[in-house]
Amino acid sequence: MKVGRKWSAVAAAGVLLGAGMASAAGEVPTTATSAAQMAVRMFPSGSSAVILCSGDPKSERSDLVAGQALAAYLSAPLLLTQSAVELGPNTLQSLSQLSVPDANPIGDVQPYQPAPGKPKVYLVGTKDSLSGSLVNQLESLGYAVQDLRTDSASALLSEVQNIVAPPFPSPSDAPGFPGKWTTYAGDQAHNPFYPVPDSAPSWEKEGVMWNFPEKAAVPLSQEFPDLRQLGMRGAPVKMTQSLGNACGVTAVDGVIYAESDDAHLYALDAKTGQLLWQAGPTVNALMGNPIVGDGLVYVTAGDTGFSFSQVLKFMLSQGKMQLVRGLTYSAIYAYDQKSGRLVWRQDFQGNAMPSPALVDHAVYEATGDGHLYAFDSKTGKSLWTTDLGGFDSMSSTNYWRDPETGRVEIIVGVSDANNVVAVDAQTGKVLWKQPTTLNIFNTGMGDNTPTVDQENGLVFQDSVVDNDPKTNTVDLAIYAMDARTGKMVWSTKLGRGSSPPAYKAGVAMVHDGVVYVGSPATSRYYALDEKTGHVLWTFHFQNSGPAGAGRGSAVYAYDRLWVAAGPKVYALDPKTGKELGSYEPGGRFGIVNPVIVGKTMYLGNSYDWIQAIPLSKIDPTVQSSGA
Repeated sequence: MKVGRKWSAVAAAGVLLGAGMASAAGEVPTTATSAAQMAVRMFPSGSSAVILCSGDPKSERSDLVAGQALAAYLSAPLLLTQSAVELGPNTLQSLSQLSVPDANPIGDVQPYQPAPGKPKVYLVGTKDSLSGSLVNQLESLGYAVQDLRTDSASALLSEVQNIVAPPFPSPSDAPGFPGKWTTYAGDQAHNPFYPVPDSAPSWEKEGVMWNFPEKAAVPLSQEFPDLRQLGMRGAPVKMTQSLGNACGVTAVDGVIYAESDDAHLYALDAKTGQLLWQAGPTVNALMGNPIVGDGLVYVTAGDTGFSFSQVLKFMLSQGKMQLVRGLTYSAIYAYDQKSGRLVWRQDFQGNAMPSPALVDHAVYEATGDGHLYAFDSKTGKSLWTTDLGGFDSMSSTNYWRDPETGRVEIIVGVSDANNVVAVDAQTGKVLWKQPTTLNIFNTGMGDNTPTVDQENGLVFQDSVVDNDPKTNTVDLAIYAMDARTGKMVWSTKLGRGSSPPAYKAGVAMVHDGVVYVGSPATSRYYALDEKTGHVLWTFHFQNSGPAGAGRGSAVYAYDRLWVAAGPKVYALDPKTGKELGSYEPGGRFGIVNPVIVGKTMYLGNSYDWIQAIPLSKIDPTVQSSGA
């Protein structure tokens, strides 16, 4: 096959690829025809976006370079026009075939399934290679058009590069953000509030608002997937465990990092919500807070299942054989903080759903195989492994630094047996275990993250207790332990309610002598005296549904308590529990802790969205009061 000298290398490659699709008469298809045939074959179920470039061999090579980059970024097909002013019959036919079919007449919501209808068309090229008449033609046919045509090739490349590879924010442009994120919910006390200095830019001081859809996002206004099949008790749980953001996000140096059950890690510009990079797919779902430090982002992958063989062995041994949680694969990943490039990875036998902790250049992760692992933070080299005597489900690693000796204790909860365990960070030696005398139910301590008051040397944990199988009700107990010895200081039962279908406890937060915690069993939020465990007040989440609400930790900021529960975010009076304001941003929140920087709340939700909400949307008085 001969190719004219004036043809670009990209166009020639298109003809070569299409040579195998020659017509019955033996004619070699044009470049535009080949692109159309390949697009339809590569996207047989249609696409929500299509990239359209010029098929004229004389057009700038930069057109196809930019188009290819945008197509890869959007996971969209790339089509070529017949000329600068004509789409051509092959391109028109391909566009019609790339419409997403309405395959479900009942209208059930499904993740990863684009909305039915015609794709959005991105017109990529210079104004010489693509005429404005193409925009009119496409719009007359009912296509939404994003016109990215520019006056020059250099301007086009710059335009697309700002979409595909935008500049990474500088820490100096976001002075209110922390420079690292070392534990679940940002710090040992689980209170991720970061006030901004007077010199901070206006967007930090006033708040921003945006929504970013992740790969499996379903419309925020829709009902849950599988709602007809599972009902209001089961559908929200399945979504949180299999689809969206099970926990909160991470905020570091003007960037929001979020990990999703869709097996991807996302880095977004905190000001605009623009995607900076994404990594994945990982080997399994990502269910925690990304940990950021030492120039890397650490995430862990796992699942909620138990293999039948593990359960059978456990039952036949009458509970003597250690049970391993995790149905498929699991791992810890370390990605470059600014580029998303994978730097190192370590694999595990059991699940790795909890968030790790980063302390003194070492990363610590407890898993479903009953062990705590320590790795060098920069290289992933194994430092030590310790048997915890029980499996970890969702109990993220926390730590306490002894002010007298400087020794760091890594603290985590485990199930079967139900213990809170403290381990020496340097050696891996178990320092203490606290089993409590409470009648722990289900996965108990291994399903909840301990909270640490570094100054007062206390560890707080809560677990469901006193299950009544006749009424299917449970209580939730919260207890305080001495961080140095593990000795129980106090325990308080918060009240009975229906046994939640999953993640039955709530993550506590401690601030200024008060412990705040929610109970999905009662769908209430509680404030307790840190020294005595005495309940100071309660707040009831209305219309929380049969799955219950109150799993995520709160944030104390601007003399208000901010909580995400069920479909809403709330502002409460921290002294009385009185509701000061609420807002329903769409979607639903699982074990989500809000993150507040300046006057913006950042969250992830079960619908696979990342959200930024000005605090004034939740409580308008926070802005007018100058708080």
